[in-house]
Amino acid sequence: MDPPDAFVHEDESLGAEAQDWLQALPGTAYVTDPSWWLGELRFVGDSICTLSHRPVEDHRARPELWLAQIPEPERLSVLDQLQQALTQGKAAIRLSYVIERPDGSRCTIDDSVNIQRDASGAVATLVGLLQPRVVALAEHDGPPPQSLLDHCGDVLMALDEDLYCHYAAGDTQGALGVGSESLLSSSLFALMAPEDGSRIRRLLVEGAANASSSLVELRLRHRDGAYRWFEIHFSPYPVPLTPASEPSAMPGWVAVARDITQRRQQSLQWDAYTATDELTSALNREPFMGLLRHALSNGEAGARFTLIVFDVDRFGDINRDWGRDGGDLVLSCIGEMCRAMLRERFSFGRLGEDAFALLLSGKSLQETATIAERLRSRFASTRVEFHGHWLSFSVSLGVAERRDGESAEAMLARAEAGMRDAKQRGRDRVQQAP
Repeated sequence: MDPPDAFVHEDESLGAEAQDWLQALPGTAYVTDPSWWLGELRFVGDSICTLSHRPVEDHRARPELWLAQIPEPERLSVLDQLQQALTQGKAAIRLSYVIERPDGSRCTIDDSVNIQRDASGAVATLVGLLQPRVVALAEHDGPPPQSLLDHCGDVLMALDEDLYCHYAAGDTQGALGVGSESLLSSSLFALMAPEDGSRIRRLLVEGAANASSSLVELRLRHRDGAYRWFEIHFSPYPVPLTPASEPSAMPGWVAVARDITQRRQQSLQWDAYTATDELTSALNREPFMGLLRHALSNGEAGARFTLIVFDVDRFGDINRDWGRDGGDLVLSCIGEMCRAMLRERFSFGRLGEDAFALLLSGKSLQETATIAERLRSRFASTRVEFHGHWLSFSVSLGVAERRDGESAEAMLARAEAGMRDAKQRGRDRVQQAP
């Protein structure tokens, strides 16, 4: 796409020639401010009605309608991907998501977003192109032409409910080091990293129950023995086990896998202030402390901040009994549950091997203690599957509310003192800071 300077006036309006050009694109073009569909919609092509099954006037009057058609769990993931691209200084990002239409039908969308910035590097305009993705298995004429699909850079698979592969095409050799025939009758779970398998199984069970698609990142083992990162879009589909059999009662999956190893490796080179822990997606200690200092020093007078600090009880015993993979699986589960359970705005940091912190704003000490107790109870009742065994764990938590003029380090030290007090009182409990 041409930069918006070529067709956006100084008042950010579009000329007639520019609008005609955007309408003629082979897809649905749109132009928004930096807030995407939550902000000002400067242009959207008439063809959006064929995607959303809503009149184009509805979208122009209420841009948030487009975002509202994305199911909530996927919507949050899409917004997070876009926000990361904006903060990382990227010039473009491709988003894939499912929209739900008013009549109950669904459509998978490929959304190519061009990010335009001003001279200072701030995001000024988002220019996007929406295109429907057609992913289906032929019902009567056999699979799509293999010669065409084998030139696709992604890997396309038809999987049953246990992720056993019944059809594969695309660049399986480049992605996994094996031909497509080697994937047949084998389960994708067998290729996953152990700590990814349980997480993906839970997500797919939820997706099957809701008949919703899932976009996930996970590791698959290459033929050379190394793990590579993949972004996989799972769409529910009634996959027959044989051409003559009926579809299974529980849908199978059409999966489109893309190797994102290089992108993940590049992400490790981000500025240290935004670096996150790969295992739990929490901020590393230094970035978290930087964020805590910034929040306390720049918050409005009287602003309320609270801190929850916790670590895993007897984590050394877990590592000893189950090995490092077992310990990593517990930590990965903690990261997943923290992100899923706390809907309000908060910041999540990993302070050490098994120590974590949550920064909340606008909460009283009692409200924060209630949230901490909810976390404690959830962790204590969780069982994590690991090579046929069930791992259980508990955490001890300390909570603190910021005092007037208190530094980030002092506030953290008090919360950690509360956590140590919880351990001395028997572990698996919440204790307010002294």
